[in-house]
Amino acid sequence: MAGPLPSIKESHLAGRWYPADRQALDRIVRELLDAGGAPQPGVVAVVVPHAAYQYSGPTAARGFAAAGAGVRRAVVLGPSHFADFRGAALLPMSGYRTPLGVVPIDAEAAAALARAPLVRPNPAVFMREHALEIQLPLLQGLAPECALVPLLVGALEPGDAVALAPALRSLLGPGTLLVASSDLVHYGRRFDYLPVPPTDARTVAAAVRRLDEGALERIVACDADGFVAWVEETGATICGRHPIEVLLRALPAGARGERLAYTTSLEVTGDYEQSVSYAAVAFALAA
Repeated sequence: MAGPLPSIKESHLAGRWYPADRQALDRIVRELLDAGGAPQPGVVAVVVPHAAYQYSGPTAARGFAAAGAGVRRAVVLGPSHFADFRGAALLPMSGYRTPLGVVPIDAEAAAALARAPLVRPNPAVFMREHALEIQLPLLQGLAPECALVPLLVGALEPGDAVALAPALRSLLGPGTLLVASSDLVHYGRRFDYLPVPPTDARTVAAAVRRLDEGALERIVACDADGFVAWVEETGATICGRHPIEVLLRALPAGARGERLAYTTSLEVTGDYEQSVSYAAVAFALAA
């Protein structure tokens, strides 16, 4: 008979995607957030990437810095890279540990979401997942007292995102930030996506940018239907397309998007045979 679940989810990225040493990680997070720019008024949601900090850390920090230090609760939607399930999964634990400490999970908010359609507690799908954990040190550096509502989004059938959105929208309010964790286009044979042949860096970069620009145009416009149609039309390999769609459908009326940053791994590595794109978008309500 299996024993009780642990109350704290331990890090599995420390020492791999970011430093395991507390001081080293704190220094990196501070540098990223300090370079991320000033907070912007009225930010209620962000889309941020989830690669290792050497690749997408500066871009993700732009999104979090725009939200500012007033965040008291972050509802983080990540895609499930390793587990196949329909709907959304909650982490039924009390906290999530990084080298910077434990991020407490908002039990009341998680319990409310567990009553929503298509949402179920499922700790197993979080064990190997990086899309959510990579955001936590940045959240801890931004707002050390911030609580977490962790949600992994699996496969969605037509209408599922619409069904999920009201429960998330009900959590929004002063001090709450909705986060969609997603990279943009994954290019290359490794990702089974070659919209153009890998002939040279300029050709690949231009093709990838066109695809990303089409997606970002619709994300910034808060156009969920248009974003879904673009992904289906182009086959764009956007790993967090479902979290992004859910976020767009959960935004309160009057929210406006702003693109803050865009880059690609090609710019870091020079490897044009495979490339992943990263962007930060903030959504704010007019004052």
